Amino acid sequence: MIRAVTIRKFKRFEEETFDVSGHVILAGPNNCGKTTVLQAIAAWALGFKRWKELNDFQRHGGAYTKAPIARQAFSAVPVRAFDLIWKDRTYTGMVEIGLQLADGRRMTMEFHRDSTEQIYVRPKNDIEPAVVRNLALDVVYVAAVGGLSFEEPVYQPDYIQTLLGRQRPGDVVRNLLSQAAQGARWDRLQEAVKRLFGVELLVPESVGGQIISEYQPTGGGARLDILSAGSGFQQVVLLLACLFTRSGSVVLVDEPDAHLHVFLQDTIFAELHRAAAETNSQLVIASHSEVIFNSAAPEQICVMMGKPRRLASGDELERLKSAVAVLQQSDLVAALESPGILYLEGYTDLNLLREWARVLGHPLGNYFNRQPFWRGMQHPVRAGGAEVPPKEHFEALKLVNPEITGIWLVDADGKARGVPASEAPVKAGLNRIRWRRYETESYLVHPGPLARFIDQKTGGGGEEAVRRFLTARFEAYFGAGVGVPALETFLATPHAAPAVERFLADKDQKARTVLLGGILQGGGVHGLDYTRFNEIAALMLPEEIHPEVKEKLDFIQQAFGL
Repeated sequence: MIRAVTIRKFKRFEEETFDVSGHVILAGPNNCGKTTVLQAIAAWALGFKRWKELNDFQRHGGAYTKAPIARQAFSAVPVRAFDLIWKDRTYTGMVEIGLQLADGRRMTMEFHRDSTEQIYVRPKNDIEPAVVRNLALDVVYVAAVGGLSFEEPVYQPDYIQTLLGRQRPGDVVRNLLSQAAQGARWDRLQEAVKRLFGVELLVPESVGGQIISEYQPTGGGARLDILSAGSGFQQVVLLLACLFTRSGSVVLVDEPDAHLHVFLQDTIFAELHRAAAETNSQLVIASHSEVIFNSAAPEQICVMMGKPRRLASGDELERLKSAVAVLQQSDLVAALESPGILYLEGYTDLNLLREWARVLGHPLGNYFNRQPFWRGMQHPVRAGGAEVPPKEHFEALKLVNPEITGIWLVDADGKARGVPASEAPVKAGLNRIRWRRYETESYLVHPGPLARFIDQKTGGGGEEAVRRFLTARFEAYFGAGVGVPALETFLATPHAAPAVERFLADKDQKARTVLLGGILQGGGVHGLDYTRFNEIAALMLPEEIHPEVKEKLDFIQQAFGL
């Protein structure tokens, strides 16, 4: 059996080692490399089998002889051209796949390029001839059933293995059942099917070279072809037939939960585990099913997010289930490549921060202009999905990259309850910082840039429009006779007017929906959507940007180590 697999320059992996000892579940969201690990093990087995057919176990000139494999015979990874199995399709050098067996022996297979239609394989030259001569490892790859063929002839065992490797298990289910019926464990397979589905699996028959495989309700009834059964039934029968016909094998199972109702997902791992124990086989399973995770012990799960590792506790298992539910593939990449993640109210906030950093010549300007890792507050991961709070999303990211830093920038209305405010930046944690004014757009309320923006759009009258609107608003807020002095103070010292700061922090004085729109419309700028408010920020002078904005930018810079 296998203890570990090391992959170099194979498909998505530059170099990575995976702990697959015992029965293991490769866990993670879609497109994180689970299937690639299964394919690597299958490719190792196919390459070794083809090389052994040379029957030449000695080194020549310090290296073993290469064996050719044609693309159409490379059933481990069906591809239209061999460069597709090289990382980034860089068809140079060689791919290496190494296995460490349970007894400690190690052997690496080399895959050398030749053409898009052929490659060469051989063992690495550091392996002793006695090891390669005596080593034997049976590996079978089982993909999810995509439907059964209408008819199925009797196939030779090697061709059955080839079709399984080509991810066409639906073409060989009846052959596998026929093999199982001739073995010593047919009764066990029948018992499992009866326990799970309440039907009796009948012994397959061969008629005119075609295999007929049927089942019927327990206690009698009409005989039905397995073609008419549900896809969940076909999936379970396939998996059990593979296990019961391959004693002492490494069985690679891709998405065993496919097509299964949640109740069956809850029991399938136990059934596979039981069958593997009886046949002395090893299970390597790829899945993103929370139900499958719940059926296994935490230490049986290898997390395929960030640096692959086995789980150590039930708490990590809960985090894994959350991560699979809330993370997208882009999150996995960004969590490893970005210094941190920003949680903002929305895209408008990001645009405002970007413009302010540019105007100030702040070091964060370059970061915002590249591809900042950010996420809108409580946005669903997928359309129609449930909202995911930043705290939950960040905990999921920590499973990918334990060292990632998060910053949760919230408006003054305190949407981030439950996350303590951060007095100083904290690395590898979720920092919460909050605007003192009501919202990010409140920091656009400055007479200078607003007047210039109106002048730019209408040709003049900006200063008067700002004065007229704010006078009326301040009079209503502070009281008759008080609003005008407050306005004059604000016009003279926009960043040192305590009364106006209280005004701009009030939840009824929303800049986005009330103040900015009112000022702009009063100046003749109608219908400007809030998503374009960054155009106002772009007109600000460095001295017009509120000191608190720079304070927030400095906090982000320090937390991310930029």
